[in-house]
Amino acid sequence: MSILFDGINILLIITAVLNFSLGLLIFFNGIKKRINIIYSLNIVAIISWIVAMILYRSASAETNLFWCTVLYVAPTFVASSFLCFTYIFPSQKEKRIWPIISLIMGINLILVAMIIWPEFIIKEVNIRPGLEKQIIFSNYYWFYFIYTSFFFTAGFYRLFKKYLKSIGIERSQILYLLLGYSVAANLAFITNLILPWVGYFFVNWLGQVFTGIMVVFTSYAILRYRLMDIRIVTRKAFIYFVSSAFAYGFFYFLIWFYNGFLGGIFSRSSYIVGLFVAPSFVIIFLWFYSALQKIANRYFFYTLYNYQRTINGLSERLNYINDLDEINNLIVDTVKQSMQLDRACVFLLKEDGGTTFCKATKSVGPGNNKDIDFLHNEFFLKYIRERQKPLIREELPMMAKRLNDEKEIKSLLELNSDMEKIEASLCLPLTSSKKLIGIIVLGPKISGDAYTKEDLELLNTLSYQAGIAIDNARLYREIQDFNKNLQQKVDEQTKELRKAYEVEKKARQELEKLDKNKNQFLLTIQHHLRTPLTAMMGYGDLILNGTFGKAPKKIVDVIKKMQVRTQELIKMVNEFLDITQFQLGKEIILLKPGVDVDDIIRESVEELKFEAEEKGIYLKFEKQKIKILPVKADREKLKAAIFNIIDNAVKYTDKGGVVIKIEDGKNVKITVSDTGIGIPKERLENLFDRIFERGEGAEKTFATGRGIGLYLSGQIIKYHNGKIWAESEGDGKGATFYIELPSESAGN
Repeated sequence: MSILFDGINILLIITAVLNFSLGLLIFFNGIKKRINIIYSLNIVAIISWIVAMILYRSASAETNLFWCTVLYVAPTFVASSFLCFTYIFPSQKEKRIWPIISLIMGINLILVAMIIWPEFIIKEVNIRPGLEKQIIFSNYYWFYFIYTSFFFTAGFYRLFKKYLKSIGIERSQILYLLLGYSVAANLAFITNLILPWVGYFFVNWLGQVFTGIMVVFTSYAILRYRLMDIRIVTRKAFIYFVSSAFAYGFFYFLIWFYNGFLGGIFSRSSYIVGLFVAPSFVIIFLWFYSALQKIANRYFFYTLYNYQRTINGLSERLNYINDLDEINNLIVDTVKQSMQLDRACVFLLKEDGGTTFCKATKSVGPGNNKDIDFLHNEFFLKYIRERQKPLIREELPMMAKRLNDEKEIKSLLELNSDMEKIEASLCLPLTSSKKLIGIIVLGPKISGDAYTKEDLELLNTLSYQAGIAIDNARLYREIQDFNKNLQQKVDEQTKELRKAYEVEKKARQELEKLDKNKNQFLLTIQHHLRTPLTAMMGYGDLILNGTFGKAPKKIVDVIKKMQVRTQELIKMVNEFLDITQFQLGKEIILLKPGVDVDDIIRESVEELKFEAEEKGIYLKFEKQKIKILPVKADREKLKAAIFNIIDNAVKYTDKGGVVIKIEDGKNVKITVSDTGIGIPKERLENLFDRIFERGEGAEKTFATGRGIGLYLSGQIIKYHNGKIWAESEGDGKGATFYIELPSESAGN
């Protein structure tokens, strides 16, 4: 063992440590993932091969042959585990994978038996002073050569085929894995397989060192292209390693200091000094750990750090902008600069479902101020509205392969072709309150790189912030229009006041009512009310997504509760806007044929099911067996009206429950019956005309109500040419609400 720590063995030990670190990261990031397990086994085989070389070079004459045998057994498992890995990387597509793996490992075991069999492949080992040991092979060494060459070549061929068929980030992952393994393996073939066969052993240890090339390429794919999704684990490992080194160094510094200046670590003076050193170390370590996290984000993961700054900067600027064009310019410029793109467009959806061009910089499409055809495609709009996630063009062919519906497959492939024609790489939905309001179309990166996981996380956050900001700007523009309309009404009424006293009195009442509504509207819906709500939702989303690091569970729970309350405030803002629009006589209902009332009720019941279960009451929808005819309606507004009625019934019922029925005829009739607090008969007549008023029983049962739900429901049903009313025997005797809507068969 005299050369255990010579230069070559130290180099081999360093290589083993690199492989071990990589294998450990991959294994513990996916203990239950088959792909991580098999890759980790491949790393174990490589480490065994390296350790065997160290022990072989350091072995005595008595153990030479044993360690030489181990040295040639270990690479057989490197080759077989690598070939098995290519069958499941990057994702398993073969249905019968285990028979293939069993066959590969069976052949491996046969070769192992050949190596172990005395003198079948390895005859003897000769020690040569000052030189590497000489191995005498038998005439059957070619079995070993063919096995190793064939298994690695088969693995490279499989990876190359997958590389040609893959796209996007998956293609980059395969490329770097293929490069790392092929370069390392082919160099090792020369130094460890071919040269020893012809009698040259001076570099038979170099093949193990070449595995460091594989480690470098694999690590780059992990950091740059999310290979096996262990980027964050790598970041944590870096932080923990440096933190441990700091604590370790501080510990031995204290031992040196105590022994050198205080007479030992157990002296009286050491105990006294320790009272100050211990809390000081805790403070210093916490500061060091925090600083280390910032350094890791900024330099070791520069892209992630840059993205955080981008999000923070955009959020701050959006809080102070209420001009729609300026917001669109800012969104396009931010996305282009942060992603390094040469083109981007923003499109907003009109109320009738069409699109209107808002901003283009080096337009994705045929030219500026022109719509892109596929944005009008019904399949595309439905698809992105339901998913509300970035749609990547390169993933469309793979998505089509996983589908069975021929129509959907054809639509996806056509969408892929349309996006490819205009060099559109990604479509990003703009949403506000879970409603699709627009689409950002992005071109490819200037560098040609694929969109990474961090890119998509940034785009998701940006789209959320941008969606709310655009919605705010639209609302601000509507407020300005409302002010103009209100002023016009005031001027018209003022002229009429001059004609007669009665007319003047009536006009003054109208003006006071309008002015009151105007003030109520402006105080509640002003842009500066939604601005802090936007910031709260945005920063809450950043925390929950882990952009600033993993938050403790208590903080996550608080943030989730905060977002629920913030969403309720945003809903309240939208309700107040609807009230103002109704009172100003503005047409906000857009009737469309073919609306299924059945579906609306079922969705509402599903959304309120949890609240009913929490209260211990039943919530039933007794649907008729016959198909209910569709109605002509504004689906979103109609759902809000029906949901309010059912929601009220659940809120004001503490025992028993709520039953919903639907009947068909000339009109579609919906009945919502509850066993709740009931309604006094004197309130029934004007129940749906009152705003911001609630009965005494309602206030006791549900103290946080706003008194606007029934009014909104009444207005919505009225604009649908329908009827709504309620019946009740009085306090404590429950209530029944009725909604009648004309069916399409009635000619409406």
